[in-house]
Amino acid sequence: MSIFTLNKSCILFILLLITSCRSDGNDYVATPPEIPIYNLRSGDIAFRLGRTLESRVIATEGGYSHVGIIIGKDSTFQVVHIEPSRDDSELTKYESLERFFHPQNATSGAVMRIEGLNSEQQAIVENYLFSCNNISFDHEYKLSDTTQMYCTELAFRAFSEIGIDITDGTRHRVPLAQEEVILPTDIFRNDRLVEIWRY
Repeated sequence: MSIFTLNKSCILFILLLITSCRSDGNDYVATPPEIPIYNLRSGDIAFRLGRTLESRVIATEGGYSHVGIIIGKDSTFQVVHIEPSRDDSELTKYESLERFFHPQNATSGAVMRIEGLNSEQQAIVENYLFSCNNISFDHEYKLSDTTQMYCTELAFRAFSEIGIDITDGTRHRVPLAQEEVILPTDIFRNDRLVEIWRY
């Protein structure tokens, strides 16, 4: 079910399409949350709620506005994600957990896991994400075009490599988008996900 109800104005959809996943970019200063590195695994899915109005529009019912996938092992982890940017490259990012969840970028966050992933599946997901280093953000939100992607599409395609549809086939038709889109809530509400950490 779409997170947008019929009584929402088209402006909300326009905001979604233009600025989905963007971080605030201001100089907000606060202490990053304590992240339980010892509990994480490669292939865990990172969710955050951004600080902008657009983020809150996207997360109307789902709680989160942006998605990334954690890769690495032991105490060295990164979050792989993609987002529009006013200040730097719009290519796929490989960021520390601290930066991804930093209060400058997020008001809340969570790490979820699809239970039962084995090391071979984790390696396939990792390898796919490393192969996406030259993918740029897709401002047209077209799932049919794999040369550019948006945050939820990147996560969807990574798990598709191991035969898992983390969206359970959920899509949304929104004004101005040429194709149906995937929203963060479509992944977050997957029944196979279990919560590892939340703040």
